[in-house]
Amino acid sequence: MIVLPYLAHAPEIGTQVRGHVSSAVIGRTALGSGCSLGELALLRADGEEVRIGPDCWFGEASTVHIADRVYPAIVGSHVTVGRYGLVHACTVGDDCVIGEHAAVMDGSVLGAGTVIAAESIVSPGKTLAGGWLYAGVPARPVERVSADLLDSLHRAIRGGPGAQAPLVLAAARVPRLRYTPGTGVNQRFAQGAYVAPTASVVGRVVLGACSSVWFGVEIDAGEASVEIGERANVQDNSRLYAGKAGEDIRIGPRVLIGHNVRIFASTIEQDAIIGMGAVIGKGTVVRAGSCVAAGAITEPGTEVASGQVWSGRPARAARALSERNRADFAHAIEIYVAYAGHYLSGGAEARRKGGSVLA
Repeated sequence: MIVLPYLAHAPEIGTQVRGHVSSAVIGRTALGSGCSLGELALLRADGEEVRIGPDCWFGEASTVHIADRVYPAIVGSHVTVGRYGLVHACTVGDDCVIGEHAAVMDGSVLGAGTVIAAESIVSPGKTLAGGWLYAGVPARPVERVSADLLDSLHRAIRGGPGAQAPLVLAAARVPRLRYTPGTGVNQRFAQGAYVAPTASVVGRVVLGACSSVWFGVEIDAGEASVEIGERANVQDNSRLYAGKAGEDIRIGPRVLIGHNVRIFASTIEQDAIIGMGAVIGKGTVVRAGSCVAAGAITEPGTEVASGQVWSGRPARAARALSERNRADFAHAIEIYVAYAGHYLSGGAEARRKGGSVLA
């Protein structure tokens, strides 16, 4: 797997850790013994610490990240995170199961033995009692979880024999990557643009100055084109798929696209925010300064009004974007510009750890 020190911080990795060649462990990460990282799994501690206990399992394109200088990500022992799952700047107790395509967001706390159903979202700042199954957007308690059921859910995600658990397996799974991680990352882009080594960038893709494309991201322009404006960022394990000629993706300046997002042919205007785990349907127009909330799904042809937060499945207008939201999002843009500068200047350098390093 890829190991990247960040600035003065190098990961600490326990014994008998198994990592796919495209998985990555970065910065202030302490990874316990006996853990397993699937293809493109990412533990990223470049702005705060990530602490992970022993015997944890991270599925394909799962992501653990932090809130820069605000919240670490702390994961207990024997935790299972399903394919395309997201653990972001939160605390996850021992023996928890996070289903495929689910997200646990900033400042939230999961008690021991908590189960988050597939495609569910734990809202920021929530504390969930252990021993329960939570489902929905936002996630709400559904039923208590017996020890036998908890064990079967761990095995279902980890690939145990005979285990079947639709509660934690997504009904409509994100397809596997179209290209090998690392494809196209050495193209010449605008000054200050950063493309992470496990991203893939294919076709006519234009990156503006100081923009960034992060770990595990796949951008496929198809027969069309993808344009990403200056200081915009596309965060880890997101997927951008344009289509036939004229089915372009246009992303304006200072746009923030969260982790594990999927975007199809659409237009996202300047200063807009696409929340973690959202899906932007074909033909969507996200107007300037608006926000598509975490886990929301826009129907084809949706127009998200300027200055509004849209949420739900399908996404609908929920409220006006607050001034605090605007300030927080603008600050996040600057954080990612700074991250990109550090990576480009050699503040994060790959070394070998039990496998090849992509370059």
